[in-house]
Amino acid sequence: MDGHGAGEAAVALGRPPTMRDVAEHAGVSISTVSRVVNAEKYVDAGTREKVEAAVAALGFLRNESARTLRPGQRTATIALVVEDLTNPFSAELAHGVELVAAAAGYVVLLLSTGRDATGDRDGAREQEIVAELLRRRVDGVLMVPGADDRAGRYAALAERAPVVFVDRLPQGVRGDVVLLDNIGGSRRLTRWLLERGHRRIAYVGGDRGSGTGAKRFAGYRAALKAAGVPEDRELLRFSQHSSEEARTATEDLLALPAPPTAIFCDNNRMTVGALLAVHRARADVVIGGFDTVELAEVLVDRVALVTYDPVDVGRRAATLLVERMGGSDVVPRRITVPVDLAEFGN
Repeated sequence: MDGHGAGEAAVALGRPPTMRDVAEHAGVSISTVSRVVNAEKYVDAGTREKVEAAVAALGFLRNESARTLRPGQRTATIALVVEDLTNPFSAELAHGVELVAAAAGYVVLLLSTGRDATGDRDGAREQEIVAELLRRRVDGVLMVPGADDRAGRYAALAERAPVVFVDRLPQGVRGDVVLLDNIGGSRRLTRWLLERGHRRIAYVGGDRGSGTGAKRFAGYRAALKAAGVPEDRELLRFSQHSSEEARTATEDLLALPAPPTAIFCDNNRMTVGALLAVHRARADVVIGGFDTVELAEVLVDRVALVTYDPVDVGRRAATLLVERMGGSDVVPRRITVPVDLAEFGN
């Protein structure tokens, strides 16, 4: 029972499927359904097969916590789902969430989707997380999501609990979201590089298709266009998912016959990788990065960073979620967190 049909079931029924729905679909009693989903004995194989088929068809998810809760009682838990727990952004975001959650009487569950073998967001792991959250009946969810909801996971989740998205709003989904000023920050950073005479400004980025990546690239392009500098595809490197991949991409850029004099990095992992490559090559290249990099103030290489406070992002998102869990039914809200520019190094 992995919940793969949960999204379709919610659409078909207009609500989450119940044991009664499963019983009617399988042509058995509710008590029989209960025995099957709770893995009890004394159910013949044919009946068990019918019930399991109905469960799969409807996307029914057993509620793990409901058995210990009275009707209407809350679990006093919210979940924060991020992609990478090792990213400093995630840790600071979680701290901000926890500050608000604790004050409101909630415990925070922190989970990560990770990436699959190809380096893309692990959809199977995310599906498992969504199914588990539905089973445990958390009171609300904060989600750093993928670029879209083609699998229907976020819609299925939103049918069961309030959801607030962080960093991007998936295509095809309506909901509260807390965003960074990605376009404005990227435009400002690229303009900073241009004002210092750079015209060959490379771009090292992650997922160009994600909402965040697309907006940061759009800001970079807008600044080049405003300055009358043509975009050079030879200087663009996308789909880097780690500092090591960013380092390799930067080494490739530095080996060009006409290498860049500056590099725009669209997240902190890209910045770390680019800094390593530039430092090892002793290249005279300026790095511009989006996101704070630890110990940036002691770098000997020249770097400018788009900075913001991830703790504040977490606080804002958690505040929206607590309001939703309290019964707020206002139209979906979009909060944009301002960013700043900091210069480090020589």
